[in-house]
Amino acid sequence: MNNTTSNEKAITNFTLPELLAMAGRKGNGLTNECITADSDLTFQLPYPCRIDAFIVGIGTDGETTVTFNLQDYRIRRNSMFVFSPQSILQTAPGEHFRAHVLIVSREMMQRINIDTKHIMPVLLQFGAHPCIELTEEESREVRNFFSLVGQELRTPETELSRDIVGDLLSASIYKIGSVLHRYVREHPETERPPQTRAEEYFKEFIRQLGEHFRQERSVGYYAQRLCITPKYLTTLVKRISGRSVSEWIDTFVITEAKTLLKYSNLSIQEIAYQLNFPNQSFFGSYFKRNTGMSPSQYKAQK
Repeated sequence: MNNTTSNEKAITNFTLPELLAMAGRKGNGLTNECITADSDLTFQLPYPCRIDAFIVGIGTDGETTVTFNLQDYRIRRNSMFVFSPQSILQTAPGEHFRAHVLIVSREMMQRINIDTKHIMPVLLQFGAHPCIELTEEESREVRNFFSLVGQELRTPETELSRDIVGDLLSASIYKIGSVLHRYVREHPETERPPQTRAEEYFKEFIRQLGEHFRQERSVGYYAQRLCITPKYLTTLVKRISGRSVSEWIDTFVITEAKTLLKYSNLSIQEIAYQLNFPNQSFFGSYFKRNTGMSPSQYKAQK
């Protein structure tokens, strides 16, 4: 497992096989890269964690609160939720909730054959709206796609199984995209302009930030990773998201810092070093500038 003990690190990282083991299941072959489950599988995540996979689910019974990057979302029957890798996830213990879920490893998602030019603009909406409400019909239609994936995963694997599952996943993603188009039409405040080269850079910037924010906080670093100038990166990120590069970097770092301060037994100095600050003083100044309070004040909050 890619984690230390809970006393050493608050944010545990789970791979898909480890997630299966938590549910008392054992994966092999394709089921180590993709799983579906209907109602009988619920995940109890009372402490913040990251799952190295994409999770799409639709509530089927009950309701609960899910904390996604420190924001609470109430999900219930016919709520659709999408959680991406590198995001911090936590569920409320003790509540009755079941969902039909599709979980796909990052590696498998990268191999899926989809037209990102058409589907990515609407999928990016989930960054700001990870949970939306579906109609009963939409819920049933999307779950039917999940069931087809699950049916193939339960079939003895052959040399064509990966292609079949890959195509079914592509179809599922297109269906989800279709549902999201409806949501965007009904919620025009979330509508985005058509996909452009700048948006492709933005998507890659967010991906790079998710991987490197603990070590790198400079605009120049991410511009270099994208092979563009810092000025161009600054301009396009502001135009597309309404936030500056620095604001995005600060959001990732502060979210991580708050989670560690709230849930771990790490000292403030240890957290500072884990987030690559030269010392506790620099970290304290940075944290207070972004939150209005010192790390110790935040840690002392109930």
